[in-house]
Amino acid sequence: MNRIRLAAAAVAFVSLGVIAAWAQDLQSTVTLSIEEIARQVQSRNLEIFKAARNVERARKDLIGEPELIDSSLSVGGGYASGGWYGQSGLTLSLLPQLSASASAVVEQPRQFGESISLSVKPLEPSRLTYTEEKAFNSAVVRERYLKRSSYLNAEQAALDLLIGDMQRELARSTQELEQRKYELAQRRQEVGEVSFQDVQDQLVDLIKARQELFSTEQGYLGDWRTLQLLFAPSEERIAVAPLSIGELMEMVQRRRAEIKRFNDVEAVTEGLENLRLELTALEAELKATPAWRPELNLSTAVNLPYAYPGSHSVSMSLSFSPNQLKRDEREDLLEDIEVKRMEIAAETSATALEKSLEEQNIILVEEALASAQVQAQWDRVNLQEGELLFQQGGRTTLELEQLRLNLRRTQILNFQSAAEVYRVLGVYLMLFVAE
Repeated sequence: MNRIRLAAAAVAFVSLGVIAAWAQDLQSTVTLSIEEIARQVQSRNLEIFKAARNVERARKDLIGEPELIDSSLSVGGGYASGGWYGQSGLTLSLLPQLSASASAVVEQPRQFGESISLSVKPLEPSRLTYTEEKAFNSAVVRERYLKRSSYLNAEQAALDLLIGDMQRELARSTQELEQRKYELAQRRQEVGEVSFQDVQDQLVDLIKARQELFSTEQGYLGDWRTLQLLFAPSEERIAVAPLSIGELMEMVQRRRAEIKRFNDVEAVTEGLENLRLELTALEAELKATPAWRPELNLSTAVNLPYAYPGSHSVSMSLSFSPNQLKRDEREDLLEDIEVKRMEIAAETSATALEKSLEEQNIILVEEALASAQVQAQWDRVNLQEGELLFQQGGRTTLELEQLRLNLRRTQILNFQSAAEVYRVLGVYLMLFVAE
């Protein structure tokens, strides 16, 4: 008996300590609706911020640096043949296929010379951007999926917190009822209406109720922590505005209507989108890889000596090397493209299967919601009958309170089932690219 009382006291003490610590941490809070929480997470979440930064970096890489950044200016001098000389040169990279340069030389005795030259490589490919395009598009896809998943996660965290609050309130009321039942059992034992064992059984029920309260308090704190971490780093503490079952069902109806827009739309995942981007990059690389790419260089130069008439020159060079043959590279690319197409086909099949499974999951959670609604209606009728019997003396106060708790429990289950339907519908929408 003493051990049971000590265990009950310990559970109550620890539970109160947890509640006090949580209340102290909630000194400054901001109360937001579920939609406000989800939207703010999209703009304040650290992972989304990093993903947006990666998009901007990939965008800069895709734009690339101007060709002139590879230009160079050189100066120098020295001593040769009994005289000093100085020289300078400027090289401009205008395009991958075109570059220009100019140079000037000053020698002692007084002699000057300048030259201007132009070099053209007509077979040199222009800047290839398929790698940067793939990186940029992949970064965009990652950011988009992070925003959508964070929105769903924030909604779910907020709903979990509301449900946790309902459950701990129910646990408190249940503990209070069990406490009253225990006290009544003690009084009835004193007058000989119940046995000692009946009192002990009621004490066990009271201890279970206290343990359940402690468990729900723990669960609530965990849900609260999950929600706060979605906003990290942040100086604020986020609280969720109350939401009725009617308002939640309106949210469910809006999401059901949104799903109808995608009845005939192909399902797609982040993995499938990235595979298609990789295939596009491989095809672009194959297109930019000719069977043979010789090195052809055309150049012209004009000399402008100080004391002599100018002269000019034109030259052409063509070099051949076995490494200019791209047959092996093209064969490898063709094999990679074929493998990538097979991967896309497999991922498409897996995505279609996932869509089918999610559709079945929607049916299951919808049935669970319908069952919870029926149970809530049944408990509501039982409560109404109990209230009539109570007025006629056929029910005690404790029995009536138990009927109220039964109804509250099924109402929470109803809310929880509706939240699950809302979540599953959101997961299903993740299979489609938003317009």
